[in-house]
Amino acid sequence: MQSRVLVVLGAVVALVACDRSAPVGPANQSIDEVVDVVPDYAVSPAASIDAAGIGASAFPKELQLTAEQKAAIAALHDAFMKATAADVEALRALEREANAAKKAGKSREEVRAILAKATPILQRLDAAFKKLQADIWAVYTPEQRAWIEAHRPRACGPAALKLTDDQVKQIRALQEQFYEAVKPDLELIRSIAEEAKRARAAGKSRDEVAAILAKAVEPQHRVSDAEKKLQDAILALLTPEQRKLWACHHG
Repeated sequence: MQSRVLVVLGAVVALVACDRSAPVGPANQSIDEVVDVVPDYAVSPAASIDAAGIGASAFPKELQLTAEQKAAIAALHDAFMKATAADVEALRALEREANAAKKAGKSREEVRAILAKATPILQRLDAAFKKLQADIWAVYTPEQRAWIEAHRPRACGPAALKLTDDQVKQIRALQEQFYEAVKPDLELIRSIAEEAKRARAAGKSRDEVAAILAKAVEPQHRVSDAEKKLQDAILALLTPEQRKLWACHHG
């Protein structure tokens, strides 16, 4: 089963350095484990680490995302989530159906037949996510891209964390609560970036534009602090053995 925490606990490089976009098809599902077909990146932008720069704390200070970059990435994630909402809900419905079939003692073939219906949906999400990855990559500066390329994770892909059903549910809830909590600050950052853009277009001075962008510093800090708390909360859900496996995979 693909781990919900792989992207959340990764650095900002996770989205672009690992090919996490490959859909979790029914063939990858173990019927003996929790049926979990909704991709982590579709749960919330938090799962993709860099919604509006979420996860940018991995960058060195001189490469931190600007307010404009954060606003641009937030807009990309919002568009992605709205465009894929129906498909994500369809996958959730298939998860519920498959898990109910398991509990009712249905055969492996019957459960797999349910999961097979997820394949075309996952393919659509995969294509949409690849476009999101490309669009976000275009937001980064050449220097930020070079840093990302130089700090690729040692290994990518599923880890053998074997999350329980309760862990999956709790991590999803944490991700969704996180995004709801930072939404006001993300919107504030976006509005400040738009204000700065209008000021530039109106011929305002560099100092005047900088003064506008300075208003984004505090909401940026709040988002970064919230992200760190999210990471700690998810780590706290893992067993010592799972944390050891995580450290082995990414340490």
